Amino acid sequence: MRMSQVQFVSYINLDAAEPATLADALATQRAAAAAHLARCGGHLVAEFREIRLDGFEPARTELRKALDLCQRQGATLLVARLERLARDPAFLAELRRDLERLGLRFAAADMPEASEVTLGLMAVLAAVDGAPAASAERLARKRDYFARVIDRQRRDAVEPGQARHRPAAPARARHNRPCMRRTMERALSVAPVLAEIRAAGATTFEEVAHALNELGVPSARGVRWYPSQVRQVEKRIASVA
Repeated sequence: MRMSQVQFVSYINLDAAEPATLADALATQRAAAAAHLARCGGHLVAEFREIRLDGFEPARTELRKALDLCQRQGATLLVARLERLARDPAFLAELRRDLERLGLRFAAADMPEASEVTLGLMAVLAAVDGAPAASAERLARKRDYFARVIDRQRRDAVEPGQARHRPAAPARARHNRPCMRRTMERALSVAPVLAEIRAAGATTFEEVAHALNELGVPSARGVRWYPSQVRQVEKRIASVA
């Protein structure tokens, strides 16, 4: 093993009630984990398997063992199949807390865009009116969109000594420019978080505001978010797209 390789501990979650046999499901998840390791050049330290019997929730003892080994080895937890586990907001929230408490990294073989932050967003939104969990494709599209927005904003920024020649603005407009600039900078600073919340399934301003408050993201005034604030911020972000 090369010293530069990232170490992974694989966690495979099987369901005895699924149509496929356990052997087929195990082979599928192992293949997904192997593909992830090949993409990132990682090294598999160990594999842990959990089997959910019909009508019974597992105690997640194998997951605890996997987390313990990750902590001892400095490895990243690799969930072979997050899509099914994402239906349980309580599990997602607990896993997010455990990862944060132990200072561990996380990856999902079937959702390469997933991260520790995404886990928290998925848990919050799955608990709000049964909002659906994020898909890697939607998350990637949102991240790509806001990355373009921020990149364009930076490219359009005027460097000192390279000011563009524009007609002089009215005195009131010139006076308001610093405030408007700070407002736009604030909106763009929360754009990536808003993108992940939307990608995780939030469809209304109320759901986005709830997620921001649950995640502890302060508003511009340092207080709670409200749907009207979300609407204004997203409108500002869209104006530079």
